[in-house]
Amino acid sequence: MIVGIIQARMGSTRLAGKVLLPIGELTLLEHCYNRLQHSTKVDRWILATTTEPADDVIEAFCKEYNISCYRGSEWDVLDRFYQAIQHFNLTPTTIVRICCDNPTHHGEVVDFAIREFQRYQVDYFSNGNQPPTYSQDGITSEVFSYNALEKAWKESTMLSEREHVTPYIKTSGLFKCAWRKYSDNYQFKLSVDTPADLELSKRVFQELGNDFTIEELIVFLTKNKNLLSINEESIINEGYQKSLKEDRKVK
Repeated sequence: MIVGIIQARMGSTRLAGKVLLPIGELTLLEHCYNRLQHSTKVDRWILATTTEPADDVIEAFCKEYNISCYRGSEWDVLDRFYQAIQHFNLTPTTIVRICCDNPTHHGEVVDFAIREFQRYQVDYFSNGNQPPTYSQDGITSEVFSYNALEKAWKESTMLSEREHVTPYIKTSGLFKCAWRKYSDNYQFKLSVDTPADLELSKRVFQELGNDFTIEELIVFLTKNKNLLSINEESIINEGYQKSLKEDRKVK
């Protein structure tokens, strides 16, 4: 069984409430969830949010759209992922991690990552999330075994490892990891962390509609490189870099 977990919360420090901000007729979260449904390999999707009162609206969104929702720790996202599996009494072999601030993501990228994970027979695979060489910001999928998730949950002790879910899996040396880009032609900053990022996303969806492929996205942005100046000051993985600077032992 393959379970996809989308992490989402309203409490972003750089762009508060971003997951429910409008991009055209839909919210950022709706775009992300709808486009991920193109995956044919994920058996079950869960949206994992926090127990903070501000995230009541995310639970309400899930109820409206009949999406499985789990509410857990705000800062210990690794625990949130692990407990989400326990909450729904699932027995997955494989987990897919998605951050919901990626409205241009697509299920075809998820399926690519799952195929590569299975082909390489590793504990962890991603098409991105290993900058600078393998940064595919906005369409990053992380795929890892349930056993790797459980071991990381038990043994991770640093704040950065708990907050960002997969650092222990990638850096402890205990797991077989592999990376491969979805497309060498994808070199954009499309996750939404700032107002400028949101503006770029609005321009993309305004021009391409809601159901474009990643190939169509690449062609569009390659032909319209001037649009990339909108968020040229936005930094990829700034949140993780901040966590590393402020890292401390928490367990």
